[in-house]
Amino acid sequence: MKKLRSTLFVLPSFALHFFIVTLPACTLFYYSFTDWNGLGRPVFNALDNWTRMLKDASFHQAIGNTLVWMLLFLTVPLLLGLFVALLLTQTKRSQMAYRTIFFMPYVVPAVIAGKLFLVFYNPFLGIAQWFDRIGLHALGGISFIGNEKLALYAVAFVDNWHWWGFVMVLMLAALHQVDATLHEAAILDGAGRIRRFASVTIPQIMPTIMTLIMFTIIGSFLTFDYVWIMTQGGPAGATEIAATYIYKQSFLKLETGYASSLSLAIGLSCVAVYLALRVLQKRGVEV
Repeated sequence: MKKLRSTLFVLPSFALHFFIVTLPACTLFYYSFTDWNGLGRPVFNALDNWTRMLKDASFHQAIGNTLVWMLLFLTVPLLLGLFVALLLTQTKRSQMAYRTIFFMPYVVPAVIAGKLFLVFYNPFLGIAQWFDRIGLHALGGISFIGNEKLALYAVAFVDNWHWWGFVMVLMLAALHQVDATLHEAAILDGAGRIRRFASVTIPQIMPTIMTLIMFTIIGSFLTFDYVWIMTQGGPAGATEIAATYIYKQSFLKLETGYASSLSLAIGLSCVAVYLALRVLQKRGVEV
């Protein structure tokens, strides 16, 4: 009776997930082999979508931008979050206040943050004018969003501003779980601060680091909001990433069959990343 009651409580959520997530994901396999506009009847076209994908230069550019985005988020927020977390572990007073301040950007909606930073990046109103006033005329008048070489990094900066505080909180929680007796033993053995950090702290927080790496790699292929709000993939595809390109193919160009094949390719890539990390776990790197 208790098992039946528990099942009845879970059943609505399971049904909702099945019809909204699982079932559409399964139909993706079929639609990826069709010519479909999302409205009419799908027409089976075998491997045409996949052949087109291999020749699609715009998609290749989007994947390249996604990989650059991934590298940025595998370095900057992880290093910054760990560094600030280490500083906060040494802070005895007002630690909670600092944690709250650093975490606040994470709860700011992407629409609000993106629109605010569009004002900051405005070459006639924003930070470029401030550079000009303090004498850095080379930076004055620069359109960070309109420059093909800077646009991707400008949008990534905004997303990093939103993300790194969350990373810091996770790192701080992991640092608080480090066994203090291991540090004491290392000190007795004459290990310095850097040695203790490399040999004691890092191995202890490695599960958290590996989890964040997995989130970052998979999340990079799912990133959409900040890019779409601020640039919609422009200028000239400079900020086009996988998610925005798939969105355009499906909802703007109505090539839903082709977009399905792109989504399936990205999804299979994420599964491959997950399986690779599981292999690392079996070899001793815990995730």
